[in-house]
Formats: sequence, structure tokens, C-alpha cells
Amino acid sequence: MKVSGKEVADKILESLQKEIAEQSLSPKLAIILAGDNPASKIYVNRKIKAAQKVGVIADLYQFQGHELEKCKETLQTLDNDPSVHGIIIQYPVFETWDFASLASLVRPEKDVDGFLPDSKFRGATALGIWEMLGAFAKLEGFSSTEEFLEGKKIVLLGKGRTAGGPTRDLLTEKQIPFNLIDSKTENPEELIKNADVIISATGRKYIITGDKIKEGSFVIGVGVGKEDVDGEQKIYGDIEEESVSQKAKLYCPTIGGIGPLTIACLLRNVVESASRS
Repeated sequence: MKVSGKEVADKILESLQKEIAEQSLSPKLAIILAGDNPASKIYVNRKIKAAQKVGVIADLYQFQGHELEKCKETLQTLDNDPSVHGIIIQYPVFETWDFASLASLVRPEKDVDGFLPDSKFRGATALGIWEMLGAFAKLEGFSSTEEFLEGKKIVLLGKGRTAGGPTRDLLTEKQIPFNLIDSKTENPEELIKNADVIISATGRKYIITGDKIKEGSFVIGVGVGKEDVDGEQKIYGDIEEESVSQKAKLYCPTIGGIGPLTIACLLRNVVESASRS
């Protein structure tokens, strides 16, 4: 059965809207957009739309490839502005720019994307995955996500900056055993086939198909990629939904799945930052 990430995210957004009103908060998020990835603009617009829906002020700052110093100055100004509670730098940035050096200009208290080693916040995508696992747990009748995962064979594909790596850290921190699959893993097909829970965050098209997974497994697709089809860029996910839906007990596709949850969890970090200040 397909589990909608949007439905789970909407519940989080409703709670945030209520929290903002009850505490009379004025949370503000600054978004830095400095790259030529066409999908980034789509993601940023979705973040702004969701922010407006719950009452978070979202200001967008866009830069061209030759405006690196201007971007750095803007980041420093925003970081010193007490009315700004969260700053995100939409990844990826221009190829000639160093994302890590830009992120280092943001203090840990405002790093609501959770990219810094000493950030006060967990990465939004990892939190979104945890929320989806929680939705699986609830549907299966468990009282907690940890109880649902106990004793299950879990595999995580990918260890990238935005999804795989933060999810690896989250599972490790919660002391939940799992197998991490990357390019150096031996016999990855066997690990995937025997897994009860599969979290795929590679960005490789249809790396997870129905014939590769166990009957009755739980699957979360996270990775997103793109390809040119007849001159147009098409977005695809890690999992091939049609075949996976025939084998998995519960699954969440990449498109319309973890994306809305990532945004909801990002905004929850912003609200938490505003509440702290």
C-alpha cells in the first residue's frame, strides 16, 4: 500500500500553524538560491509556499555565478540579524562555489538544514524519513517507531550530504542496526533482497524494483534524479513504483513522498529556532 508523504506532512504543518499562533511567534527563514539546477527553483518555491501556509516568513535571496562575495556578505548579514531564525543554502550551488565554506558562515543555531557538524538541528530529510517510518509503525499497530523497527533487517542505500548521510547518523544515534550500501558494498542485491526495510537515497533511476525486494517489505524512496527525454528534463525516483507496489507491504515513492515531509520538518526546525529565541 502506498503511504502519502503529503498527508503525513500536512498534519505536521497543521500543528506548526497552531503552535505559531498560540505562542505569537514570527519565525523567519532566509533561503539562499545560488545554482543552475532547474529542480532547485521548484524545491525552493515549494518551501516558500509551505512556509506561507503555516505563518513562517520566507525570504528568498538569489545570486548569479559571479556574485560569490555578495552572497557571503548577505549570509553574514542574515546570520547577525536576530529576526532571522533559520538560514538554508539550497544545494547544490554553482560548481565553482564551495558549499561547505558557505555553510560555515551560518551559526549552528540557525542551521535549520542540519548541515554543520555542530548544528543544533537534525537534517530535515532524515527527519522526514523518520516521520515516514513512524507512519509505517502506526499503520502496523506499533506504539513507537523504535518498536516497529526492532528485529527488522534494515538497509540504507546512499550516504550523500542531504539524505543518506544524515539518515545514517540518525539511525546510528538511535542505536538502530542497519546495513549501509554504497558503491563498495559486496553483494548489495542479496542485502536488499533479504531486507525488511529499505531506504533508498541514491538518485539512481529505478535502482529498487519489485523483483529486487522481499514480499511484504517496507520501502522508502528518497533519491531523485533527472534525465533528458525528447529535449525535456524529466524527474525520476529511486524506486520503480508499479513493480514495488506489487511486492511491498507499505511503500513511499520519491515523487510526492519524502519531499513534502522534508519541507515540513525544515519548517518545524525554523519554528523551534524561533521558539528558543
